Amino acid sequence: MYSSTEAESWITLYLENKLQIEGFFRTRVQNPEDCKDLEQELFIRIHKLDPDKKVDDRRAYLFRIAHNLVNDLLRYRQRQQTHTTDVSDIQEVRHDTYQVDDQLSDRQRLTLLEEAIEQLPAKCREVFLLRKVEEMPNREIAIRLGISQNMVEKHLRKALKDLRHFLDQKEKLN
Repeated sequence: MYSSTEAESWITLYLENKLQIEGFFRTRVQNPEDCKDLEQELFIRIHKLDPDKKVDDRRAYLFRIAHNLVNDLLRYRQRQQTHTTDVSDIQEVRHDTYQVDDQLSDRQRLTLLEEAIEQLPAKCREVFLLRKVEEMPNREIAIRLGISQNMVEKHLRKALKDLRHFLDQKEKLN
């Protein structure tokens, strides 16, 4: 292992600069627990330093190690945050894109449906709108229009068949 005098000189240097080291970490890292962790890691690193290593300015070297530890921590936090953020951003983008696409598609379908409804014969269109838009029961439609319930059902079947045919034809063209 290393000689005790060399290791002690690094530890002595650390202890002599402890307040400055704490301040150094506090100004760069907001979380007090992270600051304590960095101080401990710095102490461990200087304890393991090779005593034969020639260093002109030991204090500067000590603060360079501290600086590197801060950078390592910040890079680690940034990777964690970026990874988490990236995943949530992707999910949001997919969700937002889906909504925009879905809204556009719904508007196009609604426009086509309105066009198809306009093509229906007058009585079929009236029965269809009363039933599907105003949600009126077949019996009330029959009373309101003065027709039988069977006739209401017949108009509804014809309206649905014609609408389906119209929309199928439009789909084939696109």
